[in-house]
Amino acid sequence: MKEYGIYIRHGNAKPFMIHIFNNLDGAKLKLYDILRLEDERQRPYYVDNDFFNNKYHYESKLSYYCIKVRDVSDWVLYSEEKELGNKNNIIYFQNFKKRLTN
Repeated sequence: MKEYGIYIRHGNAKPFMIHIFNNLDGAKLKLYDILRLEDERQRPYYVDNDFFNNKYHYESKLSYYCIKVRDVSDWVLYSEEKELGNKNNIIYFQNFKKRLTN
């Protein structure tokens, strides 16, 4: 299963993700809604996806948009034995004291 999100960065500000979708069509519709509002307010923007034809060239001061995708796995039963059994956090220092004194 895949999950789609809209990645946004305004100028040099910290980027963020909004609107997580289960399908690409929903993500595209929301992105086009956001871009329609940007056009109404006459703000330049850049969309970094191959399906979109940009009006503006990319600059650092523009609003940057793209749709990102990731794989989401199904839920599995949690087992504490598996979690703790696979990890051994014990560190053995053999001859540690001997090496410090020499």
